[in-house]
Amino acid sequence: MKKSIIAAIALLTSPLALAHGMENSKQVYDNLVNNPVPGTASAKTLQSAIQQASQVWHDTGTASAIAGNNGEVLYPYGQSTPDILCSPLHTTIIKLLPGEKIAGSALGDKIRWTATNLQLGNQAVVLVRPMQKGITTNLVIASTTGKIYDLTLVSDQAKFVPTVGFYDPQKEWDKAVVGVQMQQQANAAAQRKATMTLPDINPSDLDFSYYCTGPRRYRPIRIFSAAGKVYLQMPSGMKYGNAPAVFVMENGKEQLTNFQMIQGYYVIDQLFHEAKLLLGTGDNKQVVTIHAGSRPSGW
Repeated sequence: MKKSIIAAIALLTSPLALAHGMENSKQVYDNLVNNPVPGTASAKTLQSAIQQASQVWHDTGTASAIAGNNGEVLYPYGQSTPDILCSPLHTTIIKLLPGEKIAGSALGDKIRWTATNLQLGNQAVVLVRPMQKGITTNLVIASTTGKIYDLTLVSDQAKFVPTVGFYDPQKEWDKAVVGVQMQQQANAAAQRKATMTLPDINPSDLDFSYYCTGPRRYRPIRIFSAAGKVYLQMPSGMKYGNAPAVFVMENGKEQLTNFQMIQGYYVIDQLFHEAKLLLGTGDNKQVVTIHAGSRPSGW
């Protein structure tokens, strides 16, 4: 039966953390699953388990192995030299870090052990199998990124671990930090957007002497200026995705101008005699022209 993913994250003072260097992969798995030590944590997914283990590594300097599904053990890269328990007539899969490619490998005993290198998409694996019980050798794998995997292979009559993998606590911690920073920046931007408000304006200072021409669906509902800015109240259906660009006419030429969209208003950061709202291009271009002053008679 498929077992749920469990992350056993041992604290620096726990017996499990101190014993990792003396245990083979089967003993590590059994201890992580069956004998949780005080201070360990469980995670619902393998990725959350890796994140928890990387947090402990950052806090204590020690990273634990992680027990995954169906006997899989993940070791923290660079934190130990794992003893991998294998068995005759069974193949153990050794997975490198995601994204790694194998540059080469060296097997100590090529007579009584076999090792096959494979690249499966983004995952490099080595398949190992002993020919008999009670033998030991070592396997060194070099990746194209310069990482070295130094493993001890131990053969048992019946017990073995089907899959061994690795995670990089430093890389996972860096990813978590960047993710938090990006989320904080997004939250700050959302907060700024949510708190943008129209300034307090004295009604006696409002100048409504503006009129506009062009397609009615894109015309502002209301136009007024105050304190050196022009305010265009746009139709309720106008959003950022289909909002027109704003150009101010200077010496007969269109000049881009600074503006913000706040609570349904375009707030243009300058006064003007004439401005244009442009939407679309080519034959589909729509233009609304805004004029300062009173509408000429006869319009």
